[in-house]
Order: sequence, then C-alpha cells, then structure tokens
Amino acid sequence: MVGFEARLAAESRPQWRESYLDYASLKRLIRDCWAALGATPQTTEGASPPTSTGGAATVVGPGGEAAKAAFQRKLDAEVLKVIAFYRGRLAELQQVVERATGAVHRLLTPHAGARSMQQAAALDRAAGVLQGAVQETTQLLHYIALNMTAIRKILKKYAKNVAGATQEPAPGFLALQVEHPDDPGWRVMQGTFLPARVAEDLQDMQQHVALRDAASRLQGLTAEVAEARASLLERASQRIPSLEEPPAGMVEQVEAMREAEEEAARHAALVHAMPWAERAAGMFEPPPPDAYAVATFGGLLINNLSTLLFMCNYTAVLPPTDALCVHIGVPSSYTGLIMAASDFAALFASVGISFWTQRSFREPLLFSAAMCLAGNLLFVLSYERRSLALLLLARLLNGLGSARVANRRYTADYVSRAKRTMASAAFVGASNLGMALGPLLSLPLAYLPEAELAGIPVNPITAVGFVMALLWLAFLAAAAVWFTDPPARTPIGLARSSLVTQSGAAASSSPATATGSLAGLHQPLLPARSSTLDSAGMQAAAEEAGRGLQLQDGASQASPHKSLKGAAAWRATLPGTVLCTLALFVQKMVQQSYMDSLPVITEVLYAWRATQKGLFLGLVSLAMVPVNAAVGAASALLSDRSMVLASLALSGLCSAALVWSAASPVLFFGAGVLLFVGTVVLEGTATSLMSKCIWRGFAQGVLNAGLLSTEAGTLGRFAGNALLALAGRLTGLEDGSQLAAFCAILYATLAASCAALLVHMVCIYGRVKG
Repeated sequence: MVGFEARLAAESRPQWRESYLDYASLKRLIRDCWAALGATPQTTEGASPPTSTGGAATVVGPGGEAAKAAFQRKLDAEVLKVIAFYRGRLAELQQVVERATGAVHRLLTPHAGARSMQQAAALDRAAGVLQGAVQETTQLLHYIALNMTAIRKILKKYAKNVAGATQEPAPGFLALQVEHPDDPGWRVMQGTFLPARVAEDLQDMQQHVALRDAASRLQGLTAEVAEARASLLERASQRIPSLEEPPAGMVEQVEAMREAEEEAARHAALVHAMPWAERAAGMFEPPPPDAYAVATFGGLLINNLSTLLFMCNYTAVLPPTDALCVHIGVPSSYTGLIMAASDFAALFASVGISFWTQRSFREPLLFSAAMCLAGNLLFVLSYERRSLALLLLARLLNGLGSARVANRRYTADYVSRAKRTMASAAFVGASNLGMALGPLLSLPLAYLPEAELAGIPVNPITAVGFVMALLWLAFLAAAAVWFTDPPARTPIGLARSSLVTQSGAAASSSPATATGSLAGLHQPLLPARSSTLDSAGMQAAAEEAGRGLQLQDGASQASPHKSLKGAAAWRATLPGTVLCTLALFVQKMVQQSYMDSLPVITEVLYAWRATQKGLFLGLVSLAMVPVNAAVGAASALLSDRSMVLASLALSGLCSAALVWSAASPVLFFGAGVLLFVGTVVLEGTATSLMSKCIWRGFAQGVLNAGLLSTEAGTLGRFAGNALLALAGRLTGLEDGSQLAAFCAILYATLAASCAALLVHMVCIYGRVKG
C-alpha cells in the first residue's frame, strides 16, 4: 500500500508543490518527539489512537516539550499557509469563471449572416474556454481533498505516536477535530495556538461554497454549449463533423470535476474547527452560512437576559424557602419538593419550546416571561394565604418559563461563524451570572422594613417574588417591543445547498437537456432546491436536504473506503452518548441536592438566616467562574474523558464525606465546596465530550444534542430535589440526630450514584474517544 506521503507527492499539482501541507516535515517533527525519549515511532497505520500510553512515546522533560511545541508551531503555520493559498486561488478562479461566462455568452449569441461552419467554430472556442476553467476548478477541489486528508492523517499519526498529544480547545484559541472515514466513533482533538477567528477561514475552505458555486456555474455553461451544438447540428443544411462528437476530453473533464467535488466534500467533512466557547455553551449544530446569519444584537441581548433572569429566579427563592415552609406550616424537607416542581415543569417546557421555535422565537420568549411573572406573583400570594398548593403552582409556572433551549438555539442557528464564539461565551456567562446573582439577591432584601402592599405583606421573603416579578415585567415589555422574529427557519443543509443553487441558476437561466454524450451535464453538482419555501413545503425540503447532506458528508458508494451506515454509526457512538447523558444527569442531581440541603442544614445546626445562606451560595457560584477558566486551561493538556473520570471521582468522594457532615462544620463546608468544584468541572467536560461522541444525526434539528443535554440536566435537578424531599420525609429535620440520618441517606445515595457511573465509565473507557 502506497503511503500518504508518496501519494501526496504524486497527486499534488507541480506548480503548487510548495503550497500543500508540509506532511514530510511534520512527520520528522513527530520523530523528534520520539528522539527526545530515545524511542522509535510506530510505522503501521491503526484505526484508533491508543487509550493509554501503550506503544506511544511519553514525551517528558524540557526536550520533549520543546519537540511538541515545535510540532505545534509548524502545524499552525502550515494550516495558515494552506488557507491563505486556497483563498488566493479561489479569488483568481472566480475571476476566471466570470471571464469564461462572459466569453461563452458572447460566443453563443447568434450573429446575423453567420454561416453554420462559423457558428460551429465559435462553439468549439467556447468549449475550449470552459475546459480550461473546469480543469482549474478540478485542481482546486483536489487541493482541498489532499490537504484535509493531510491534516487528518498527521493528527492521527501524532495522537498515535505521542502520548498526551490530544488536546482540548483552550479559551480564545482554536482546536482541530478529525474523524476516521471508516469508524464514526473515532475522533482526535488537537489544540492549536491559532486564534479562534481562523475557524471561519478554515470552515470556508471545508465547506467551499464559493468553489461549488463556480463548479455549478461551469457545469451549467457546459450544458448550454452542449445544447447549442445539438441545436445547430439539427438545423445545419450540411454535415459538420466537429459537432458530431463532443469536444475532446470534455465529458471526462466534467465527470472528473464532479468526482473531485464528491471527494473534497467527503474528506473535508472529517476535519472540524472547534472554538472552545461553543462547546462550553453546548452548541453542537454547525453554524449557518453568512447569508442566513440574521441574529441581531438586540435579539442576542434579549435571549441572554432571558437565560440570566431564569437562572436568577431559580436560585433566588432558595435562601428564603426554609423560612417560607415554616410560615406555611410544612416541614423544611419540603424544600426539595418545592424546588422539584420547577424542574418537573421544565422537562416538558423544554421539549415544547424546542418545537415551538420551529415557527417562532418571539412567542415562546413572551410565553416564558409571562409564566415566570405569574409564578412570582403566586409565590407572593402563597405567603399571604399560607398555601402549599399555591407555592407548588408558582414553582410549576416558573418551570414552564424555562426558555433556555430557545435562547441557545437562537445563538446556534442565527449567529455567523465569525461571531459565534463571542456569542457562545456570552450565553455561558449569562447562565453563570444568573446562578450567582439569585442567592445574593437576599442580601439587600434582608434590610427591608415590614410593610404591606394592597393587603399583602412585603418582607424579605415576599420581596424576592416582588422583585423578580418586576424584572420579568420589564423583560416582557422589552421583548414585546424590541425582539423581532428572524425569518422562517431554513435547515442548515438546505441553506448551504440553496446558496449553490441560486448562483448556479444565475449562470444558467434557461436550463436545457443536452443530447448525445453530454446528456446530464445540465444537472447541478448537488440536487437543485428552491431557495424560497412556503411553510407547507418546509418539512419535505428539509428531509430532501438531509438526504443530500448524507450523500455529501459520508463516503461515496464508489469509494474504496466505505463509511459505516447510519445504524452502525449510531452503535459506534452510543456508549459515549449514553455516558455523557448520565454524567450530566448525575452532575445536576448531586449539585442540586447539595444546594437545596444547605439552607436546611445550616438552619438546624448553625441558625443561619437567609442573608447568610444567600451570601454563601452566591460566593460559591461566583467562585466557579475562575474554575471554569481553569478547566479551559487544563483542557489544553488533558483529554475530556480523563477530566470527566477525575471530576466524577471527586464528586463521589465528596458525597461520601458529606455522609458525616452533620458532625463537623469543616467537613460540611470544605467537602461541599469541593463537591461544587467537581460538579462544575464534570458539567463542562461532559458537555464537551458529548460534542465529540454524539452521532452526527443528533447535531441539529429539534430533538438534538443540545436538547438532550438540557433535558438530562433538568431531570437531574428534579431527581436531586425529589431525593432531598424523600430523605427529609423519612428522617425528619427536627434535631441533630434526625439531621445526621438525613445526611447519611441523602449523601450515601449520591455517592452510590457517582460510584455506579464511575464503574460504568471505567468499563467503557477505551470505547469513548476524546
């Protein structure tokens, strides 16, 4: 079997030889990594990187780190070189196609008095002009395929031969993720020091929409020439031998261009640019083409405010809930039941709103704000009426106001590649800020004097509901006035292909069916689709677009390396998907159980007031911001799966330590803070790992990976709250002995859940890539 280095040398265009990825130099730098250890690199090609140090070199010491840094710098430089050359050649090719279009149309324009032989000569000249442009387009498509393959193979070789080579995207930088053509579950992530903005240029080359546009236009022009030749041959009064056969090599050249387009699409689909912030936000969908990136600053601001207010509302009621339970006349253990009501409603609201966003974003945003407004007013009323039923109804309405799935989808579906990283970071920041501000709200409200408003008491407990109701009312008015629905959603695949179709149609306004050997040349490289769809035809068009993308992204049926079919791809990615979903579930269950138990435990043991509870929860939440930054920095050195394993172990150990937390304040607060750190790390790394493990069919659509992660987290919060309520009901919370039993049941269950998932992960660790 010929090695790729020899294949690259043989298939590269001689005039462009210096502009291809320097695969040979990068291989030598991999050998340098081995030389730093005194080992010998592997030479055989494998289907997957090692899951442990195995046969790979463990590069240690300053010499090894220097060799790895040299490889990284060279890789970065080569990627930039390839992108720059592609952009330059594409600009030149577009000019060539424009000139060819004008020349062909002039040659095809009938001239009065022109003889048949003269017209035939003009058609021959038009065919010659097109042949040159077709050859240039084919060469540039080959350039994409070869360089994408080179990037994939060199990263595969690096990951296989240098232990610890696989890296996560670091904040502010770009990472490259590559897949294996025959193994859908195989992925390698390599961090770079390329700025995140390079992702747009690399994705332009990967998707090569402009180049496909040029190829489609050339194919349409070729069909016009073929039709004109056939028409002239029918009308001619004398025999014209040059028209009886197509121009030499034209059929083969057009077919070669078609095959080059398929090859480029196939290989480019295996290389992905991965900005860090998108994965932190749980956005797995590909960004839309620029023509469909219609998100506005106001729209992003409204959606981020919705996320911030919901998270703030969710946590703001936690500090005073214990006192509210006492006022109503129910045990403090009902805190879990009260909080769980919101999560129960959010489970259904997330699915419903996800479907609703297919038609509108404005309507679900207004609906969620109205539900939260009503929920907070009922929260206040429940205090005045001393009604548990009203309080549970209030929390159910707050859960129905969960529009986070809509907020995330607005950013994912309507923000361009160039701005998506910044928008994703803003989404994550809004969520974290809201989670921290909620508990801190109790601090200023604690100093409010007792008063009445329309016969309803105003105090530190009811003030939480009043303040949140006012904030939601202001948000509702702002969203109603300033938020405008984006245009009717166009599926991402349909959007991309319609760009090609529009340009191709412009170049060939009157498609005709060619005859003879050129029959079929009028067909576009991708199936033609209307660029404007009514709502009735949207679903059918989306399904057609999905089928087209499957043909484009997957391996060609004629390819010597056939990709696995959908069922096999699903089976290959299923273990990692299930693991990440369970990890997000357990993470939220553990985190929410600790947060909800803290007001109860501190009330009984330390007589903490709502202000103290809110201050502690708020400060812990704010402290997680640098923890998230540290996770981003550590991800450049450690794999996702290793950090998931470590954070899951930390969460389990801290849960086990908290079993005896009623006996020691140091144990309760120390292990609790470490538990919070473990769950925050687990959430970020599990979300990132899911982006690598998830089946490509779950990358977009209504029931996508983003919704899956949202539902897993919401269900985890519900389970944590329900567990707290059950433990409180079984033990009671009247004195220290009952509290000790409560802690034992609650945290032993959480520790057992972490341990079970930890055992499961160890068993499938080698099957999870990332």
